[in-house]
Amino acid sequence: MQQLFEDDVFKITIPLNKEAAKEASDQKKLSDREQAIYNLICENKHLTVEQVMAEFDISRATVFRDYAKIKKITGAVYDKNESVRKL
Repeated sequence: MQQLFEDDVFKITIPLNKEAAKEASDQKKLSDREQAIYNLICENKHLTVEQVMAEFDISRATVFRDYAKIKKITGAVYDKNESVRKL
């Protein structure tokens, strides 16, 4: 997949074949677990990484990887120290 950037004004994504097109489409969707984590973030001002790890029986690294994708797709920003959510 090629991406062309123009002064941070726009981004063009050009799938090179059917496989790349499917991969690009999949990257724009949250998995069931990622959606559940997003829902928890929306509901809980003081959600911790440890709570997410326990709730889904996943590692710390997985929590951060899932959150990075959630942030990329939804634009959600969550800071537990300040209890700030921008959705």
